Amino acid sequence: MSSRDSLISQRERTITDQDSIAFPVAVKVYKRRWYILFIFAGLGFMQCAVWNTWGPITQAAKAAYPDWDDAEIGLLSMWGTITMIIGLVPFTIMLQTKGLRYSIVITSGLLAAASAVRLLATEELAFTIFAHIGALLNGFAGIIIGCAPSLLSSTWFPPNERTTATGIGCTFNQLGNAGGFFLGPLIVQDPTNKSNISFPANTDTDMIRRSIRDYMWISAALCVPLFLFVLAYFPDKPKHPPSLTSAIHQTDTTIKEEISMIVRNKNFWMLMVPYSLTIGLNVAWSSVLDINLEPVGIDQNEASLVGIYMTFGGVVLAITASRFTDLLFGYIKVTIIGLLLVSTTMFGWFLFTMNGMLPFGKVQLYVSSVLGASFSYACSPLFFELAVEISYPVSEGIIGGFLTFFWNITAVVFLALLQLRMDSVIWMDYLLFIQGIISIIFMLFLKEEYNRTSLDKTENITVRVTEEGDDDDDIESGILRDIFRSNSILRSHRQ
Repeated sequence: MSSRDSLISQRERTITDQDSIAFPVAVKVYKRRWYILFIFAGLGFMQCAVWNTWGPITQAAKAAYPDWDDAEIGLLSMWGTITMIIGLVPFTIMLQTKGLRYSIVITSGLLAAASAVRLLATEELAFTIFAHIGALLNGFAGIIIGCAPSLLSSTWFPPNERTTATGIGCTFNQLGNAGGFFLGPLIVQDPTNKSNISFPANTDTDMIRRSIRDYMWISAALCVPLFLFVLAYFPDKPKHPPSLTSAIHQTDTTIKEEISMIVRNKNFWMLMVPYSLTIGLNVAWSSVLDINLEPVGIDQNEASLVGIYMTFGGVVLAITASRFTDLLFGYIKVTIIGLLLVSTTMFGWFLFTMNGMLPFGKVQLYVSSVLGASFSYACSPLFFELAVEISYPVSEGIIGGFLTFFWNITAVVFLALLQLRMDSVIWMDYLLFIQGIISIIFMLFLKEEYNRTSLDKTENITVRVTEEGDDDDDIESGILRDIFRSNSILRSHRQ
Protein backbone atom coordinates (compact mmCIF):
# COMPACT_ATOMS: atom_id res chain seq x y z
CA MET A 1 0.00 0.00 0.00
CA SER A 2 1.34 3.44 -0.92
CA SER A 3 2.67 5.57 1.93
CA ARG A 4 0.69 8.53 0.61
CA ASP A 5 -2.57 6.60 1.01
CA SER A 6 -4.60 7.99 3.91
CA LEU A 7 -6.52 4.75 4.41
CA ILE A 8 -5.51 1.92 6.68
CA SER A 9 -7.06 -0.93 4.74
CA GLN A 10 -8.15 -1.83 1.24
CA ARG A 11 -11.10 -4.07 0.52
CA GLU A 12 -13.45 -4.91 -2.32
CA ARG A 13 -17.00 -6.14 -2.21
CA THR A 14 -20.11 -5.45 -4.24
CA ILE A 15 -23.41 -3.61 -3.96
CA THR A 16 -26.18 -6.15 -4.28
CA ASP A 17 -29.90 -5.33 -4.50
CA GLN A 18 -32.90 -7.57 -4.06
CA ASP A 19 -32.80 -8.55 -7.74
CA SER A 20 -29.18 -9.78 -7.46
CA ILE A 21 -27.81 -6.90 -9.53
CA ALA A 22 -24.21 -6.26 -8.49
CA PHE A 23 -21.67 -3.63 -9.33
CA PRO A 24 -18.37 -2.57 -7.68
CA VAL A 25 -18.22 0.90 -6.14
CA ALA A 26 -14.90 2.75 -5.94
CA VAL A 27 -14.60 4.86 -2.80
CA LYS A 28 -11.59 7.09 -2.35
CA VAL A 29 -10.32 9.49 0.27
CA TYR A 30 -8.21 12.34 -1.10
CA LYS A 31 -5.58 14.23 0.88
CA ARG A 32 -6.77 17.46 -0.72
CA ARG A 33 -9.92 17.18 1.40
CA TRP A 34 -8.05 18.99 4.18
CA TYR A 35 -7.23 21.91 1.87
CA ILE A 36 -10.90 22.14 0.91
CA LEU A 37 -12.00 22.00 4.54
CA PHE A 38 -9.59 24.63 5.79
CA ILE A 39 -10.33 27.07 2.97
CA PHE A 40 -13.99 26.68 3.89
CA ALA A 41 -13.12 27.04 7.58
CA GLY A 42 -11.12 30.20 6.82
CA LEU A 43 -14.10 31.71 5.04
CA GLY A 44 -16.29 30.82 8.01
CA PHE A 45 -13.81 32.37 10.41
CA MET A 46 -13.60 35.67 8.55
CA GLN A 47 -17.35 35.87 7.89
CA CYS A 48 -18.05 35.67 11.60
CA ALA A 49 -15.15 38.00 12.46
CA VAL A 50 -16.55 40.64 10.08
CA TRP A 51 -20.02 40.10 11.54
CA ASN A 52 -18.60 40.54 15.06
CA THR A 53 -16.75 43.74 14.19
CA TRP A 54 -18.74 46.21 16.25
CA GLY A 55 -19.83 44.45 19.43
CA PRO A 56 -16.32 44.18 20.91
CA ILE A 57 -15.54 47.87 20.15
CA THR A 58 -18.95 49.31 21.03
CA GLN A 59 -17.58 52.03 23.30
CA ALA A 60 -14.93 53.10 20.79
CA ALA A 61 -17.43 53.13 17.92
CA LYS A 62 -19.85 55.32 19.87
CA ALA A 63 -17.00 57.70 20.74
CA ALA A 64 -15.81 57.87 17.11
CA TYR A 65 -19.31 58.27 15.68
CA PRO A 66 -21.42 60.28 18.19
CA ASP A 67 -24.72 59.46 16.48
CA TRP A 68 -24.20 55.75 17.10
CA ASP A 69 -25.84 54.09 20.11
CA ASP A 70 -26.50 50.55 21.35
CA ALA A 71 -29.42 50.21 18.94
CA GLU A 72 -27.13 51.07 15.99
CA ILE A 73 -24.61 48.44 17.09
CA GLY A 74 -27.41 45.92 17.52
CA LEU A 75 -28.76 46.70 14.03
CA LEU A 76 -25.33 46.16 12.44
CA SER A 77 -25.26 42.72 14.05
CA MET A 78 -28.88 42.02 13.19
CA TRP A 79 -28.32 42.57 9.44
CA GLY A 80 -26.41 39.30 9.41
CA THR A 81 -29.43 37.36 10.60
CA ILE A 82 -31.97 39.33 8.56
CA THR A 83 -30.08 38.76 5.29
CA MET A 84 -29.73 35.07 6.03
CA ILE A 85 -33.50 34.79 6.39
CA ILE A 86 -34.19 36.84 3.25
CA GLY A 87 -31.63 35.06 1.07
CA LEU A 88 -31.85 31.56 2.47
CA VAL A 89 -34.21 30.10 -0.16
CA PRO A 90 -32.37 31.34 -3.28
CA PHE A 91 -28.95 30.53 -1.81
CA THR A 92 -30.03 27.04 -0.77
CA ILE A 93 -31.41 26.43 -4.26
CA MET A 94 -28.10 27.66 -5.66
CA LEU A 95 -26.19 25.24 -3.41
CA GLN A 96 -28.40 22.33 -4.49
CA THR A 97 -28.42 23.08 -8.23
CA LYS A 98 -25.03 24.70 -8.87
CA GLY A 99 -22.91 22.77 -6.36
CA LEU A 100 -20.22 23.62 -3.85
CA ARG A 101 -17.69 25.38 -6.07
CA TYR A 102 -20.12 27.85 -7.63
CA SER A 103 -21.67 28.60 -4.24
CA ILE A 104 -18.33 29.06 -2.47
CA VAL A 105 -17.05 31.38 -5.22
CA ILE A 106 -20.13 33.57 -4.72
CA THR A 107 -19.73 33.40 -0.94
CA SER A 108 -16.06 34.34 -0.92
CA GLY A 109 -16.72 37.18 -3.38
CA LEU A 110 -19.44 38.61 -1.14
CA LEU A 111 -17.15 38.35 1.86
CA ALA A 112 -14.33 40.17 0.06
CA ALA A 113 -16.74 42.91 -1.05
CA ALA A 114 -18.21 43.22 2.46
CA SER A 115 -14.81 43.87 3.99
CA ALA A 116 -13.62 46.19 1.20
CA VAL A 117 -16.71 48.43 1.00
CA ARG A 118 -16.07 49.72 4.52
CA LEU A 119 -12.86 51.34 3.28
CA LEU A 120 -14.68 53.77 0.97
CA ALA A 121 -15.31 56.53 3.53
CA THR A 122 -14.42 57.84 6.99
CA GLU A 123 -16.93 60.69 7.42
CA GLU A 124 -19.64 59.58 9.85
CA LEU A 125 -22.74 59.52 7.64
CA ALA A 126 -20.99 57.93 4.65
CA PHE A 127 -19.12 55.43 6.80
CA THR A 128 -22.34 54.46 8.57
CA ILE A 129 -23.99 53.73 5.23
CA PHE A 130 -21.04 51.65 4.01
CA ALA A 131 -20.85 49.82 7.36
CA HIS A 132 -24.47 48.77 6.89
CA ILE A 133 -23.85 47.75 3.26
CA GLY A 134 -20.89 45.67 4.41
CA ALA A 135 -23.04 44.02 7.06
CA LEU A 136 -25.65 43.17 4.43
CA LEU A 137 -23.12 41.64 2.04
CA ASN A 138 -21.46 39.73 4.86
CA GLY A 139 -24.85 38.41 5.96
CA PHE A 140 -25.50 36.98 2.50
CA ALA A 141 -22.01 35.43 2.56
CA GLY A 142 -22.92 33.65 5.77
CA ILE A 143 -25.79 31.68 4.24
CA ILE A 144 -23.71 29.07 2.41
CA ILE A 145 -21.22 28.96 5.28
CA GLY A 146 -24.09 28.12 7.60
CA CYS A 147 -25.73 25.59 5.27
CA ALA A 148 -22.77 23.70 3.82
CA PRO A 149 -20.61 22.17 6.63
CA SER A 150 -22.33 18.79 6.61
CA LEU A 151 -22.64 18.78 2.81
CA LEU A 152 -18.92 19.45 2.46
CA SER A 153 -17.99 16.78 5.00
CA SER A 154 -20.17 14.14 3.32
CA THR A 155 -18.83 15.09 -0.12
CA TRP A 156 -15.14 14.84 0.82
CA PHE A 157 -14.78 12.82 4.04
CA PRO A 158 -15.32 9.13 4.93
CA PRO A 159 -17.88 8.15 7.60
CA ASN A 160 -15.30 7.93 10.40
CA GLU A 161 -14.26 11.56 9.78
CA ARG A 162 -17.57 13.20 8.85
CA THR A 163 -18.56 14.56 12.25
CA THR A 164 -15.03 15.81 12.88
CA ALA A 165 -15.03 17.62 9.53
CA THR A 166 -18.47 19.09 10.26
CA GLY A 167 -17.17 20.16 13.66
CA ILE A 168 -14.23 22.00 12.12
CA GLY A 169 -16.46 23.63 9.49
CA CYS A 170 -18.95 24.82 12.10
CA THR A 171 -16.58 25.82 14.88
CA PHE A 172 -14.20 27.88 12.76
CA ASN A 173 -17.18 30.06 11.95
CA GLN A 174 -17.73 30.44 15.69
CA LEU A 175 -13.99 30.96 16.15
CA GLY A 176 -14.43 34.10 14.07
CA ASN A 177 -16.20 35.51 17.10
CA ALA A 178 -12.91 35.22 18.96
CA GLY A 179 -11.20 36.90 16.00
CA GLY A 180 -13.53 39.88 16.41
CA PHE A 181 -13.05 39.95 20.17
CA PHE A 182 -9.27 39.78 19.78
CA LEU A 183 -8.53 41.99 16.78
CA GLY A 184 -11.02 44.75 17.54
CA PRO A 185 -9.78 45.81 20.99
CA LEU A 186 -6.18 45.12 19.97
CA ILE A 187 -6.33 47.61 17.09
CA VAL A 188 -9.08 50.04 18.10
CA GLN A 189 -8.52 52.30 21.10
CA ASP A 190 -10.81 52.01 24.11
CA PRO A 191 -11.80 55.58 25.07
CA THR A 192 -12.64 54.49 28.62
CA ASN A 193 -9.20 52.99 29.32
CA LYS A 194 -6.59 55.73 29.22
CA SER A 195 -4.17 53.66 31.29
CA ASN A 196 -3.67 51.16 28.48
CA ILE A 197 0.02 51.50 27.65
CA SER A 198 -0.53 49.96 24.23
CA PHE A 199 -2.16 53.14 22.93
CA PRO A 200 -1.46 56.87 23.15
CA ALA A 201 -3.30 58.83 25.80
CA ASN A 202 -4.98 60.94 23.14
CA THR A 203 -8.30 59.29 22.43
CA ASP A 204 -10.04 61.99 20.42
CA THR A 205 -12.49 61.21 17.65
CA ASP A 206 -10.00 61.40 14.77
CA MET A 207 -7.55 59.08 16.48
CA ILE A 208 -10.20 56.47 17.18
CA ARG A 209 -11.53 56.72 13.62
CA ARG A 210 -8.04 56.12 12.25
CA SER A 211 -7.67 53.00 14.38
CA ILE A 212 -11.08 51.77 13.20
CA ARG A 213 -9.98 52.33 9.60
CA ASP A 214 -6.81 50.31 10.28
CA TYR A 215 -9.06 47.53 11.51
CA MET A 216 -11.10 47.68 8.30
CA TRP A 217 -7.92 47.41 6.21
CA ILE A 218 -6.72 44.35 8.12
CA SER A 219 -10.10 42.63 7.69
CA ALA A 220 -10.05 43.26 3.92
CA ALA A 221 -6.45 42.06 3.69
CA LEU A 222 -7.54 38.71 5.14
CA CYS A 223 -10.78 38.28 3.16
CA VAL A 224 -9.62 39.16 -0.36
CA PRO A 225 -6.85 36.49 -0.51
CA LEU A 226 -9.38 33.84 0.53
CA PHE A 227 -11.47 34.80 -2.49
CA LEU A 228 -8.42 34.38 -4.71
CA PHE A 229 -7.64 30.95 -3.21
CA VAL A 230 -11.18 29.81 -3.96
CA LEU A 231 -10.94 31.05 -7.54
CA ALA A 232 -7.62 29.24 -7.97
CA TYR A 233 -8.74 25.83 -6.67
CA PHE A 234 -11.93 24.69 -4.99
CA PRO A 235 -13.44 21.73 -6.90
CA ASP A 236 -17.10 20.89 -6.65
CA LYS A 237 -16.50 17.28 -5.57
CA PRO A 238 -13.86 14.52 -5.80
CA LYS A 239 -13.77 12.17 -8.78
CA HIS A 240 -14.74 9.25 -6.54
CA PRO A 241 -16.97 9.58 -3.46
CA PRO A 242 -15.60 8.98 0.07
CA SER A 243 -18.52 6.79 1.19
CA LEU A 244 -21.44 4.74 -0.06
CA THR A 245 -24.12 7.30 0.82
CA SER A 246 -22.06 10.04 -0.79
CA ALA A 247 -22.18 8.02 -4.02
CA ILE A 248 -25.96 8.03 -4.10
CA HIS A 249 -27.25 10.95 -6.14
CA GLN A 250 -31.05 11.07 -6.22
CA THR A 251 -31.50 13.51 -9.05
CA ASP A 252 -35.14 12.45 -9.40
CA THR A 253 -35.94 13.98 -6.00
CA THR A 254 -36.81 17.68 -6.25
CA ILE A 255 -36.14 20.34 -3.65
CA LYS A 256 -39.88 20.60 -3.07
CA GLU A 257 -40.09 16.89 -2.33
CA GLU A 258 -37.15 17.04 0.06
CA ILE A 259 -38.68 20.00 1.90
CA SER A 260 -41.92 18.04 2.18
CA MET A 261 -40.02 15.12 3.73
CA ILE A 262 -38.52 17.43 6.37
CA VAL A 263 -41.80 19.17 7.16
CA ARG A 264 -43.46 15.79 7.80
CA ASN A 265 -40.59 14.52 9.95
CA LYS A 266 -41.69 15.17 13.55
CA ASN A 267 -38.38 13.98 14.92
CA PHE A 268 -36.57 16.65 12.92
CA TRP A 269 -38.68 19.37 14.54
CA MET A 270 -37.95 17.96 17.98
CA LEU A 271 -34.30 18.64 17.18
CA MET A 272 -34.91 21.98 15.47
CA VAL A 273 -36.22 23.67 18.62
CA PRO A 274 -33.18 23.04 20.87
CA TYR A 275 -30.79 23.74 17.99
CA SER A 276 -32.40 27.10 17.18
CA LEU A 277 -32.54 28.20 20.80
CA THR A 278 -29.04 27.04 21.73
CA ILE A 279 -27.20 28.41 18.71
CA GLY A 280 -29.40 31.42 17.88
CA LEU A 281 -29.45 32.95 21.35
CA ASN A 282 -25.79 32.27 22.08
CA VAL A 283 -24.54 33.71 18.79
CA ALA A 284 -26.72 36.80 19.11
CA TRP A 285 -25.75 37.32 22.75
CA SER A 286 -22.04 37.03 22.04
CA SER A 287 -22.30 39.78 19.41
CA VAL A 288 -23.56 42.25 22.04
CA LEU A 289 -21.62 40.88 25.01
CA ASP A 290 -20.08 44.30 25.66
CA ILE A 291 -23.56 45.79 26.07
CA ASN A 292 -24.62 43.03 28.47
CA LEU A 293 -21.55 43.37 30.71
CA GLU A 294 -21.16 47.15 30.68
CA PRO A 295 -23.69 47.77 33.53
CA VAL A 296 -21.53 45.76 35.96
CA GLY A 297 -18.38 47.71 35.13
CA ILE A 298 -16.83 45.44 32.50
CA ASP A 299 -15.15 47.54 29.79
CA GLN A 300 -14.76 46.54 26.14
CA ASN A 301 -11.30 45.03 26.62
CA GLU A 302 -12.46 42.80 29.48
CA ALA A 303 -15.65 41.84 27.61
CA SER A 304 -13.59 40.96 24.56
CA LEU A 305 -11.33 38.76 26.67
CA VAL A 306 -14.40 36.93 27.97
CA GLY A 307 -15.61 36.52 24.36
CA ILE A 308 -12.26 35.04 23.29
CA TYR A 309 -12.31 32.50 26.11
CA MET A 310 -15.92 31.60 25.28
CA THR A 311 -15.18 30.94 21.65
CA PHE A 312 -11.93 29.05 22.14
CA GLY A 313 -13.55 26.91 24.81
CA GLY A 314 -16.47 26.15 22.48
CA VAL A 315 -14.18 25.24 19.58
CA VAL A 316 -12.03 22.89 21.65
CA LEU A 317 -15.08 21.19 23.19
CA ALA A 318 -16.90 20.95 19.84
CA ILE A 319 -14.01 19.33 17.97
CA THR A 320 -13.35 16.98 20.91
CA ALA A 321 -17.02 15.97 21.06
CA SER A 322 -17.11 15.56 17.26
CA ARG A 323 -14.08 13.30 17.25
CA PHE A 324 -15.53 11.29 20.12
CA THR A 325 -18.72 10.83 18.08
CA ASP A 326 -16.75 9.59 15.07
CA LEU A 327 -14.84 7.07 17.18
CA LEU A 328 -17.78 5.83 19.28
CA PHE A 329 -20.86 5.46 17.12
CA GLY A 330 -24.34 6.12 18.53
CA TYR A 331 -23.84 8.61 21.36
CA ILE A 332 -24.76 11.98 19.81
CA LYS A 333 -27.97 12.48 21.79
CA VAL A 334 -26.51 11.70 25.20
CA THR A 335 -23.47 13.88 24.41
CA ILE A 336 -25.68 16.85 23.50
CA ILE A 337 -27.77 16.45 26.66
CA GLY A 338 -24.61 16.29 28.79
CA LEU A 339 -23.23 19.46 27.19
CA LEU A 340 -26.56 21.26 27.64
CA LEU A 341 -26.78 20.28 31.31
CA VAL A 342 -23.41 21.85 32.05
CA SER A 343 -24.22 24.91 29.93
CA THR A 344 -27.58 25.52 31.62
CA THR A 345 -26.05 25.17 35.08
CA MET A 346 -23.38 27.72 34.19
CA PHE A 347 -25.91 30.17 32.72
CA GLY A 348 -27.95 29.85 35.91
CA TRP A 349 -24.86 30.78 37.90
CA PHE A 350 -24.23 33.70 35.53
CA LEU A 351 -27.84 34.93 35.85
CA PHE A 352 -27.86 34.81 39.65
CA THR A 353 -24.55 36.68 39.73
CA MET A 354 -25.82 39.38 37.37
CA ASN A 355 -29.15 39.91 39.18
CA GLY A 356 -27.61 40.05 42.64
CA MET A 357 -28.98 36.78 44.04
CA LEU A 358 -25.38 35.59 44.44
CA PRO A 359 -22.42 37.75 45.56
CA PHE A 360 -20.90 39.56 42.59
CA GLY A 361 -17.35 38.83 41.56
CA LYS A 362 -15.51 39.05 38.27
CA VAL A 363 -14.09 35.57 38.65
CA GLN A 364 -17.58 34.07 39.07
CA LEU A 365 -18.82 36.15 36.14
CA TYR A 366 -15.99 35.07 33.86
CA VAL A 367 -16.11 31.38 34.76
CA SER A 368 -19.90 31.05 34.49
CA SER A 369 -20.24 32.94 31.20
CA VAL A 370 -17.25 31.27 29.53
CA LEU A 371 -18.28 27.74 30.51
CA GLY A 372 -21.95 28.38 29.71
CA ALA A 373 -21.23 29.64 26.21
CA SER A 374 -18.46 27.10 25.52
CA PHE A 375 -20.62 24.08 26.30
CA SER A 376 -23.47 25.55 24.23
CA TYR A 377 -21.23 26.17 21.22
CA ALA A 378 -19.89 22.62 21.48
CA CYS A 379 -23.34 21.25 20.61
CA SER A 380 -23.43 22.88 17.17
CA PRO A 381 -21.75 20.21 14.97
CA LEU A 382 -23.49 17.42 16.89
CA PHE A 383 -26.88 19.00 16.26
CA PHE A 384 -25.95 19.34 12.59
CA GLU A 385 -24.90 15.71 12.15
CA LEU A 386 -27.85 14.31 14.10
CA ALA A 387 -30.23 16.38 11.96
CA VAL A 388 -28.69 14.87 8.83
CA GLU A 389 -28.95 11.35 10.26
CA ILE A 390 -32.61 11.55 11.27
CA SER A 391 -33.60 13.28 8.00
CA TYR A 392 -31.73 11.04 5.55
CA PRO A 393 -32.11 10.74 2.54
CA VAL A 394 -32.84 14.49 2.44
CA SER A 395 -29.68 16.24 1.20
CA GLU A 396 -27.34 17.93 3.64
CA GLY A 397 -27.70 21.31 1.92
CA ILE A 398 -31.47 21.40 2.43
CA ILE A 399 -31.11 20.39 6.07
CA GLY A 400 -28.43 23.03 6.58
CA GLY A 401 -30.76 25.61 5.07
CA PHE A 402 -33.54 24.73 7.52
CA LEU A 403 -31.20 24.81 10.51
CA THR A 404 -29.68 28.13 9.45
CA PHE A 405 -33.08 29.73 8.84
CA PHE A 406 -34.54 28.92 12.23
CA TRP A 407 -31.54 29.77 14.38
CA ASN A 408 -31.35 33.10 12.59
CA ILE A 409 -35.03 33.72 13.33
CA THR A 410 -34.19 33.21 17.00
CA ALA A 411 -31.19 35.55 16.77
CA VAL A 412 -33.25 38.26 15.03
CA VAL A 413 -35.87 38.17 17.79
CA PHE A 414 -33.13 38.45 20.43
CA LEU A 415 -31.36 41.37 18.73
CA ALA A 416 -34.66 43.09 17.88
CA LEU A 417 -35.34 43.43 21.61
CA LEU A 418 -32.40 45.85 21.76
CA GLN A 419 -34.34 48.21 19.51
CA LEU A 420 -36.86 48.65 22.36
CA ARG A 421 -34.12 50.52 24.29
CA MET A 422 -35.06 49.03 27.65
CA ASP A 423 -33.50 50.47 30.80
CA SER A 424 -31.89 47.14 31.76
CA VAL A 425 -30.33 44.29 29.79
CA ILE A 426 -30.82 41.61 32.47
CA TRP A 427 -33.46 40.04 30.21
CA MET A 428 -30.58 38.63 28.13
CA ASP A 429 -29.38 36.56 31.06
CA TYR A 430 -32.83 35.19 31.85
CA LEU A 431 -33.27 34.09 28.23
CA LEU A 432 -29.95 32.25 28.22
CA PHE A 433 -30.94 30.25 31.29
CA ILE A 434 -34.50 29.49 30.15
CA GLN A 435 -33.44 28.34 26.67
CA GLY A 436 -31.14 25.76 28.22
CA ILE A 437 -33.98 24.21 30.22
CA ILE A 438 -36.28 24.10 27.19
CA SER A 439 -33.57 22.57 25.00
CA ILE A 440 -32.87 19.76 27.46
CA ILE A 441 -36.57 18.88 27.68
CA PHE A 442 -36.88 18.61 23.89
CA MET A 443 -33.73 16.50 23.62
CA LEU A 444 -35.01 14.05 26.23
CA PHE A 445 -38.03 13.28 24.03
CA LEU A 446 -36.07 13.11 20.77
CA LYS A 447 -35.90 9.70 19.08
CA GLU A 448 -32.28 9.07 18.11
CA GLU A 449 -31.89 7.68 14.58
CA TYR A 450 -28.85 7.02 12.39
CA ASN A 451 -30.37 6.46 8.96
CA ARG A 452 -27.37 7.57 6.90
CA THR A 453 -24.63 5.87 8.90
CA SER A 454 -26.68 2.69 9.21
CA LEU A 455 -26.72 2.45 5.41
CA ASP A 456 -22.95 3.02 5.25
CA LYS A 457 -22.46 0.25 7.82
CA THR A 458 -24.91 -2.26 6.29
CA GLU A 459 -23.12 -5.56 5.91
CA ASN A 460 -24.64 -6.59 2.56
CA ILE A 461 -23.87 -3.22 0.98
CA THR A 462 -20.17 -2.47 1.02
CA VAL A 463 -17.63 -0.80 -1.17
CA ARG A 464 -14.19 -0.93 -2.70
CA VAL A 465 -11.78 1.46 -1.01
CA THR A 466 -8.89 2.38 -3.30
CA GLU A 467 -5.76 4.41 -3.01
CA GLU A 468 -5.70 8.02 -4.07
CA GLY A 469 -4.62 8.18 -7.68
CA ASP A 470 -5.79 4.63 -8.54
CA ASP A 471 -8.31 5.11 -11.38
CA ASP A 472 -9.01 1.46 -12.27
CA ASP A 473 -12.72 1.72 -11.43
CA ASP A 474 -14.06 4.89 -12.98
CA ILE A 475 -17.74 4.37 -12.19
CA GLU A 476 -20.36 6.67 -13.58
CA SER A 477 -22.77 8.10 -11.00
CA GLY A 478 -25.70 7.36 -13.29
CA ILE A 479 -25.04 3.61 -13.05
CA LEU A 480 -24.87 3.84 -9.27
CA ARG A 481 -28.11 5.79 -9.19
CA ASP A 482 -29.94 3.18 -11.27
CA ILE A 483 -28.74 0.39 -8.98
CA PHE A 484 -29.84 2.15 -5.80
CA ARG A 485 -33.25 2.99 -7.17
CA SER A 486 -34.04 -0.71 -6.97
CA ASN A 487 -32.33 -1.28 -3.64
CA SER A 488 -34.69 -2.26 -0.84
CA ILE A 489 -32.64 -0.59 1.88
CA LEU A 490 -32.73 2.78 0.17
CA ARG A 491 -36.50 2.46 -0.33
CA SER A 492 -36.91 1.78 3.38
CA HIS A 493 -35.21 5.10 4.14
CA ARG A 494 -37.56 6.94 1.82
CA GLN A 495 -40.61 5.66 3.65
